[in-house]
Amino acid sequence: MSEQIKNITGNVLCDATATFLNGAGLAHGEDQNTVIPKTFKETVNGRKEEVPYVSAQAWRRWLRNTTNEENGWQPSELHAIETNAKGSTSKIATELDPIMYPEDDLFGYMKSGSKGEESIQRTSPFKTSILRGIPKMRALTVDNAFVFPKDGTPLPYSTRFYSTHLEGFFNLECYRLGRFVNIPSRMELATELINKYKEALIKEIPQKNVEVYTLQNAEQLRKERAAGVLKGLVHLRGGAKMAAFGADVSPKVIIFAGMSSANPCFNNLYIGDGGHPKLNIDLLKELADDYKDKLQTPIYIGIRKGYLENENEVKTLAGDNFIVDSPIKIVEMFIDKYLE
Repeated sequence: MSEQIKNITGNVLCDATATFLNGAGLAHGEDQNTVIPKTFKETVNGRKEEVPYVSAQAWRRWLRNTTNEENGWQPSELHAIETNAKGSTSKIATELDPIMYPEDDLFGYMKSGSKGEESIQRTSPFKTSILRGIPKMRALTVDNAFVFPKDGTPLPYSTRFYSTHLEGFFNLECYRLGRFVNIPSRMELATELINKYKEALIKEIPQKNVEVYTLQNAEQLRKERAAGVLKGLVHLRGGAKMAAFGADVSPKVIIFAGMSSANPCFNNLYIGDGGHPKLNIDLLKELADDYKDKLQTPIYIGIRKGYLENENEVKTLAGDNFIVDSPIKIVEMFIDKYLE
């Protein structure tokens, strides 16, 4: 990886116009026939405002699935690994194999050992926020409908949905891909896998009680897996209730850069005071200046034509410090430059 990029830090903005992407169950009280989306309260100008959002768990699952599909990677399926006395599942885990399954390497895993078994935990190298509606551009409404049975009276039901633009940020710790640290309190790589892949692993003991296992082809693997998750991000697809509230959740704006630090600095980048979102260019320039000693690449800006209110102004940023193109092309350019 050119310049040994340690992190890829970025931001996405998705169009969530008239959608229901992540449910929170049924309404409380007497309104038990209304399905509601996830929201939280935020104080705006002294009053509480309801903010639609998609949980990190939900959109990370979309990303895992999309990334596997876009790269032809074999999914690391969830399995029941323990049941309780009643036969119900009490513990689940993926394949727990970050060498064979890129998904496990990128998104981490955990298995709590019992009865003398090893406890395995790899915190996710790919870290994210929730996807939250940007200020001044979030509206919720209710769709009322009926089910008409063959016999009996119509049954009413309602769905609460929203129109907004969902912003989220992320950081990928590239340097951790293909590298696994085992300490007594936390093992990232199971003993079984160490023995299974011993010919492909380089072992180091940097200090007492610390064992580090690095794949011999780690540098190439990091490029492939970092490129793979960027492809997944820019082609992102998923969401609840797609049959009735279908949406293209692939980012209409994606902004990212290679950085030596893990600061997820590209956040709260949008202004919602017009018919379309605006990119806060002054803030982006300030971030570029503040983090110039941490940036290992130019800042890549991918925008879908006609989406941003200040699209023409954004395009004038193109130069040595900023690269501007469409979302898919900007990811392809970054991969060609740094991850091939």
